[in-house]
Amino acid sequence: MLLRDLSSVGLGPEIHEVVAEWNGESETVGGIVVKRQSTNALKVINGVKRKFREIAASLPHGVETVSACDRSGLIKDSIAKLQRDLLEEPVIVSLVILIFLFHFRSALIVIIALPIAVLVSFIPMVFLGINSNTMSLGGQALAIGVLVDAAIVMVENGYRRLSERQEAGSLPISYSERGKILIDAAKQVGPALFFSLLIIVVSFLPVCLLQAQEGRMFRPLVWTKALAVGCSSILAITLVPVLMVLLIRGKLRPERKNPVSQIAQALYLPVLRFCLGH
Repeated sequence: MLLRDLSSVGLGPEIHEVVAEWNGESETVGGIVVKRQSTNALKVINGVKRKFREIAASLPHGVETVSACDRSGLIKDSIAKLQRDLLEEPVIVSLVILIFLFHFRSALIVIIALPIAVLVSFIPMVFLGINSNTMSLGGQALAIGVLVDAAIVMVENGYRRLSERQEAGSLPISYSERGKILIDAAKQVGPALFFSLLIIVVSFLPVCLLQAQEGRMFRPLVWTKALAVGCSSILAITLVPVLMVLLIRGKLRPERKNPVSQIAQALYLPVLRFCLGH
């Protein structure tokens, strides 16, 4: 077997050689480190720095290696900002949920489901070979607001139906009846929530068809957001109903007695008329 049987061989472009200057002081020898597409940029940079430290002792007197452009600082700052956002956003979302539901155990269902959906989405990322970089973590940050939508709607529906049953009946609700009310509430909105989240996932998939530089840039973001939303849709119809049966119990305050709900209902019609121009 010859080389021509495996590939085509030809002359490529000549290496571009120029004279480099360092801070306008004198001419110097420069080089550029090019990494492969699937490798970790931060790991490559740290490996190059480690190799420079190893060869520093063997260099002639007065010769040293200096980094002119180091991307590791930008990468570390970007990852630190995304990590901070991934911590701050669940806290803010949890506080908003707690304020509007006005029931800690009901809000706890959404608070529990949010980090689980984020963590579970990393499992298919491993099998698909998607690295945790600034774009992929950015997809996780963008998806956090969507991840809690289905859980909030399902929990609110179960809370409302159970509180209305408590207010209408004089006798206490048994455990089996409470479970049936909450499961029926989950069945009522579960299919619509599941398919609405799947529509969001499908709407992002065409971005994966982008080619060249834009495809390499945006494909990790789209994949991570689609996987996070997809995992959230599965947890919304599996984990959330179980947590509802376990946590939504005791004496519940009807929504019409919730001060936040009263304020929201009072502002709803005026805001709607203003938006419609009436």
